[in-house]
Amino acid sequence: MIDDSLLLQLKGIGMSEYEAKVYVILSALRVASAREIHEQTKIPRGRIYETLTSLARKGFVVSSGKSPVRYSPVDVIQTFERLKRESVASLEGLYQRLKALETETPEPLMQGYKLCTEWTRDNQIRMMLRRAKSEIILLCNDEEFLTRYGCDIARAAKQVNVYLVVGRKELAESAPIKCYVGGSDIESSLFHHDEGENIGLSMKLLLMADRRESLSVLEENGRLTGIFIYPDIYAGYLSRKIVQEIQPVERSCRGA
Repeated sequence: MIDDSLLLQLKGIGMSEYEAKVYVILSALRVASAREIHEQTKIPRGRIYETLTSLARKGFVVSSGKSPVRYSPVDVIQTFERLKRESVASLEGLYQRLKALETETPEPLMQGYKLCTEWTRDNQIRMMLRRAKSEIILLCNDEEFLTRYGCDIARAAKQVNVYLVVGRKELAESAPIKCYVGGSDIESSLFHHDEGENIGLSMKLLLMADRRESLSVLEENGRLTGIFIYPDIYAGYLSRKIVQEIQPVERSCRGA
C-alpha cells in the first residue's frame, strides 16, 4: 500500500498524483514494465505511458529494453542532489528578480491613513517601535500612553536611539527611559497652541521612526484619531529640528 504522506511530499516538489504513485512503486520494485506498474497502481493503462514519459523527461526514471520496455528510477542520491541544485538556483533567480523589482519600483507618494479604532492605533504604534532601525522620536503629552507603551519604548531604546519628549516635566516620573522637554517652538506648536492658533485639536502623541514615517494621535471633543503617514517627507526635517531643540529633563524633575 502506498504511503499517502509520501505521495503528498512528492506532489510538493511538483509531481502529479499519477507521477507520484508511479515513482513510489518504481522505487520499491526497482524495475518494472508499464503493465506491471498499471497492476500495482491501478492507474488507467492509457495514462501509464504518458506518466512514465513525463517522469523520464523530468529526470526521475529511465527506460531500457524493447519487448517489453522496462523502467527503473534514476539513482535517488543523484536525483535529489540535482533537485537541490535546481531548487537553489530557482530560488536565487526569484530572489534576484524580486530585488530588481524593489529597486526599480519608484518611491511611493506620501500617503496618509486614518486610524479610527484603538486596536489599529495600538498595533501600528507597537509595530513602529519594533521595526525602527536607527531612531525614534516620541512626543507624548499623556501619562496613559506612557504607561501603556512603556515596555515597548524601553525595549526599543535598547536597539535604537529613542528621544522621548514629554509635554510636562511631571510626566517624566512616568517615563520608562530618559526623557526630554522641548523648547518654546515645540511647546507652542505641538503641545499647547498659541492663542489664535488653536484648531480644536490637541496632540496626545507623535511618533516618528527613522525620519521616514510618522503616527500622530489627536484628540477632538474627547474623541481620539490616529493619522499614519508613510513615507512622510516632512519627518526628516521635523525630527532634526526637535533633536536640536530638546533638553534632558533634570533628574530632580524625574523624581530621582
